[in-house]
Parts: sequence; C-alpha cells; structure tokens
Amino acid sequence: MAVRGRKPLPSHLRRIAGRRARPSDEPTLAAQPLKPGWLTGRGSEIWDEVLAFTSWLTVADSYKLASWCDRQAEFESATTRRKWTASDRREHRSAASELGLDPSSRVA
Repeated sequence: MAVRGRKPLPSHLRRIAGRRARPSDEPTLAAQPLKPGWLTGRGSEIWDEVLAFTSWLTVADSYKLASWCDRQAEFESATTRRKWTASDRREHRSAASELGLDPSSRVA
C-alpha cells in the first residue's frame, strides 16, 4: 500500500523552519554525529566542514552523513564524476535533502 502525501518533517527541522514542533515520541539525541573510522581523506575534510554549520544533526545521523561525505568526495573528483549516472546524482541530492543540507529541506 502506497503512502500518500509528503513525509512529515522531524521536529528539529520544523523548529528550524519556524514552525511549531508536533508533540511526538521522537528520541532527543543531543550528541553530535560520530565520525566513523573508515571515513578518510577528502571525505573526512568534508565531514568537518559540514559539522561546522549543521547544529541539527545528531549521533543518529552519523552513518548517513558519512556516506554522503564519502560520495561528495567522489563527486569532487573529475574522473569519478564523469562516471556518475543521473540516478547517482538523484540519490546524492536526496541524501543531502534528508540530512537538511539544502534550504528547501529546512523550510516547510
């Protein structure tokens, strides 16, 4: 059975957008994301850059953020970027949106 309508925004993104957060059972995790040991090189640098401006990410976002940083590092390499398909680009953009890295995902 398909789900209708837009996905509900998490409370922290609702607050960023200036909307009242719904009472919910969402866990409150105050800890910042933890960088996994396998994230190295340019991916690790991107992680540090992103954490400098994303106060809403929590430890629960660690692996999704690490995956996005790793893919972003690949995208920045011209030889690898040429091999990306439209599907790869959509997936990367979607992950950034889920993390709240684009303005439209922070406004509802």
